[in-house]
Amino acid sequence: MYETKSSQQDKVAYIAYAAAILFAIHLVTYLIPALRNATTGSSVVVAELLALLAVAEHALLFPVIAALPAPRWAKYAGYGWLVIDIATDIMQLNGAPQATYLSMRYGGHISAAIWIASVSWETKGAMRIIGLLLALDLAIYSFIAFAPLTFIILLPSLVLLPLWIVLGGRFLARTSEQRLDELQLEGNQVSEKS
Repeated sequence: MYETKSSQQDKVAYIAYAAAILFAIHLVTYLIPALRNATTGSSVVVAELLALLAVAEHALLFPVIAALPAPRWAKYAGYGWLVIDIATDIMQLNGAPQATYLSMRYGGHISAAIWIASVSWETKGAMRIIGLLLALDLAIYSFIAFAPLTFIILLPSLVLLPLWIVLGGRFLARTSEQRLDELQLEGNQVSEKS
């Protein structure tokens, strides 16, 4: 049972790393207005590729949310964030007004902040510090995004989010290694008693 759970956590750790890479690639596109604001009216290919990237990065996080330590209610907040972000990316692809899909996305970021802060609080070290900063950054920006030049406040999240997801993968991989070590120790103790 533990070995199976351990190997599952290893797989989820790799999924977290893949999600972090996709988030890093996607977040870079926010710095390029032609990519950030792409719609099927401006460039069908770019809009489709960005939507696929956005859906993929979020979809990969479902098992990561399930595996990282957090209260059940916080995991639900994380799942809610994923659903809202996926929906708003599809809204953007299909030509919804920018004010509509962005307002909805920022509301979803409150759910993200709740989940990230909850997971971070359950961990320690860099994952806790970076996660709490990231959650604070997302939450603050969601409430002031309407003001001119406030996008500057969100810039740290371009680095913090992928980094925090990588740290989440590392956390899962280390937890998996610890379980294997415990199993080996138990096995050795049983062998010594025999």
